Amino acid sequence: MPDQLPYNERYRLIKLGLMPKEAVAKAKKPIAKKSQKKIAEEKQERASRGPDGDTKLQKFMKNAIKRMRGVCTETGLRTETKIFKYACMSIAHILPRQKVKSVQYHQLNWVELDVGMHVKFDKMSWEEREQMGCWPEIRDKLIHLWPDLDPSEYRHFPQSVREYIEKNEPF
Repeated sequence: MPDQLPYNERYRLIKLGLMPKEAVAKAKKPIAKKSQKKIAEEKQERASRGPDGDTKLQKFMKNAIKRMRGVCTETGLRTETKIFKYACMSIAHILPRQKVKSVQYHQLNWVELDVGMHVKFDKMSWEEREQMGCWPEIRDKLIHLWPDLDPSEYRHFPQSVREYIEKNEPF
């Protein structure tokens, strides 16, 4: 048989079993569920947690739950303080933790709100938050957060509180 047969002729002969397959399929390797890099990162993260096994966020939440009063600061409705996974829903970060990393776990960067109000609070602009009944408490906490805030994150801080700090010079 000639070496250079047309493709379709070679294909027909291979299918009939008269000619060996030209390429052999590679041995299939199982895909790992997690990469070695990811496994190493998780191992290091678990080692950094400490003896209690809590993440920084869990420690922050537990500390905040200890200081909760059981009442929403805006509406006065009851909030959960006993069951951890529900109590966490009543802790609203004043400065969003995804955007403001320098104070995301700061002990004053939270306010106690009922679940419905927490969802509204997260969607509000600073102008809308200033109209809330609990704004004086939030403003006082923001004033204490200001010195710990990284300069690159000043854009997430409300302008009205900056002006208040400059006018009253609380520090």
